[in-house]
Amino acid sequence: ALPRYEDIDAHTRKLAEEVILNKSADGNHVERFLEFAEQVKNPPAAAPAGPRLKIEKSTPEQQVEFLRSLKETVSCEAEHILPKKGCARVDPCRVQGPAETQKVAQKIIEGKTPTPTEVVNYFNNELKKRICFLDGGMG
Repeated sequence: ALPRYEDIDAHTRKLAEEVILNKSADGNHVERFLEFAEQVKNPPAAAPAGPRLKIEKSTPEQQVEFLRSLKETVSCEAEHILPKKGCARVDPCRVQGPAETQKVAQKIIEGKTPTPTEVVNYFNNELKKRICFLDGGMG
């Protein structure tokens, strides 16, 4: 049984109409139809599959060992810029002071809010210990 007109894909239908009506804008409708028929008869070979990628799960111990092996040393050779005297805003990355961890923790336990200075001191000291020393801005 032949397919209904609407069931034929648009590209094939257009090529068939050009051949049946014997007209196209450039007059090469027969050649286009023959090329299309050749592609349908002999489709291009599929690209060869690459080697199979084998993914093995690592154990938690292997993950910890790998993460601990990652070491990076960063050095900054930029000129340090100090804020102008009388500057209205203080760069929070430059605030230095004692990190009174127990005092901050006790305030939080009691349901109180630590002061902004206590919080900044705590976070800056933790960053120095754990991650990096923030120098403010891009420097």
